Amino acid sequence: MTSRLTPVQVRRLLARTLRIALDGGPAHTQLIERWAQAEARPESWYAALTWDGVGAAVGWALTALDLRGVAPPDVEQLAADAYEEARRQCVQQAADLERIGVEFAAAGIPVIALKGSALLVGNVSPALGIRWMNDVDVLVPEAQLEPAEWVLESLDFVRSSTRDATAPEVFRPYHDTFIGPAAQTVELHWRLGPARWGEGWDVEGWFARAEPASVPGALLPSAMDLFWHFLVHDARNHAWSSGSLRAALDLTLAARARGFSFGEVLRRLDADPRPEPLLEAVADAAHLSPILAAEVEPSTLPRYLRLASWRDTIGRRKWKTERVSEAIAWGATIERARRYGLWRAVLDRAVRVIPEAVPGRGVLATLRRGYVTLRHAAFVGALAVSHILSIPANPARRKRLASPPPPGTA
Repeated sequence: MTSRLTPVQVRRLLARTLRIALDGGPAHTQLIERWAQAEARPESWYAALTWDGVGAAVGWALTALDLRGVAPPDVEQLAADAYEEARRQCVQQAADLERIGVEFAAAGIPVIALKGSALLVGNVSPALGIRWMNDVDVLVPEAQLEPAEWVLESLDFVRSSTRDATAPEVFRPYHDTFIGPAAQTVELHWRLGPARWGEGWDVEGWFARAEPASVPGALLPSAMDLFWHFLVHDARNHAWSSGSLRAALDLTLAARARGFSFGEVLRRLDADPRPEPLLEAVADAAHLSPILAAEVEPSTLPRYLRLASWRDTIGRRKWKTERVSEAIAWGATIERARRYGLWRAVLDRAVRVIPEAVPGRGVLATLRRGYVTLRHAAFVGALAVSHILSIPANPARRKRLASPPPPGTA
């Protein structure tokens, strides 16, 4: 009887399948046999496809490699449903982006498609719907933010929440969220990150380097800006997708953009004060991308494997989706802090709550906010303890920190 695949083995299989499909196939005998013998707990397949964010991509890959009759039926169905849903989303989001682009152009407001929206209209994906996404991300100049908001409101989009200018910096967003009449979401960005993140976040530079997109009125970021945005979003943000197969896939797709140059990536890495997490993210993506593998040695143990058991365990919890997402995000954040430091930022986020979680003023609101803060800190503390107990320290990190050998013994 075939033994069940572990969470790490499941993700190795998914990563290998994506790599071969992205390379144009076909599936070789070893991969076909691996899928024919693939057996894992249904919850593990669900956690991997959902919380590594590659359900749609795997659905496309199984179809492209003619593996749909070979993979386990439940996995095939889950992935196929995710792919079909992603295709429908892409059609709707492309229409939304075109509508927004035309109206912004009429108002004289330049707008750049960001992240998944840029991949959608940048013709870098091998198929429509390979990447699941639930919103449209666009960037406008900060000086034209107010007119841009008016345009969205004229299209019957409603701001989902009011910005709190007094919120702690860790929770102060650089975008506003708008909900459309069909419940579609648009993230309106006017900044991309703090100034300390370097030239990659100079919005004026982004517009100077942007190119026309395939939809009227919208612009595409340069290949370098698109790649850098995905890179920093993966390696520095507190997000459920950090360190996932989805993050590696994003970088792989961005590296396929016309005009991409790894030399420019190296230049920005050299100028960055903390390049190690960024370089690690590129090395993880090299497992899926021959373009990146030609420039960087792939990671010995990519984060999507290091965090596999964490995502598997948390992803099976019967919690609210938001709570599962937050717990998985904390796994990636704690992993980064354990390897590269920056515990102060982790602590700052752990002892604060999002202001919108407890609105209002007065004694009662203050008491409620104090209770929610303590509950949140306890939640993060429990996650940190379980992370330290379940995920061993990185051997390479220990080696770097070890004392140098005595002279003459090397």
